[in-house]
Amino acid sequence: MKRLWRALAFLAAAGAALFLSTSALAVGAGSNPTPAQPHWRTALGPVTWSGKLTALYPGSRDDTERFALRITNAGKSAQVLHSVTASVQSKTNGCRASWFTVSIDGRDRRLPARLAPGSSYAAHVDLVMRDTGANQDACEGASPAVTVTAR
Repeated sequence: MKRLWRALAFLAAAGAALFLSTSALAVGAGSNPTPAQPHWRTALGPVTWSGKLTALYPGSRDDTERFALRITNAGKSAQVLHSVTASVQSKTNGCRASWFTVSIDGRDRRLPARLAPGSSYAAHVDLVMRDTGANQDACEGASPAVTVTAR
């Protein structure tokens, strides 16, 4: 029972962290977009699950935390969305980024995609916890921070 509560706490915390920490960068880390550079706005929907589990467990089959992702052209002219990537930030409270696999599932529309002002690209962010064979209890109740980058 204690493990179930920890798993549920992890789920809630991971969902909140993913939602709050997701950001879109216009061009490269740390750059400020100029009027000629793309302006992207990202939004994540609520979490859904690939299987019957509702928390991430290391190495479990059909245990993917999935968020709907929408990237909108917030600029004043048409822009080309070249790529979308996601990453888990380095270790937080002993819970290591290398224990997770995060990917963008955009199979409904291939990139690059030309987006008119106000139009959007839809995809999914999939988060899976890998089983490393080591003790991964540090992730119980932890919130892996995920960053989404649009270029």
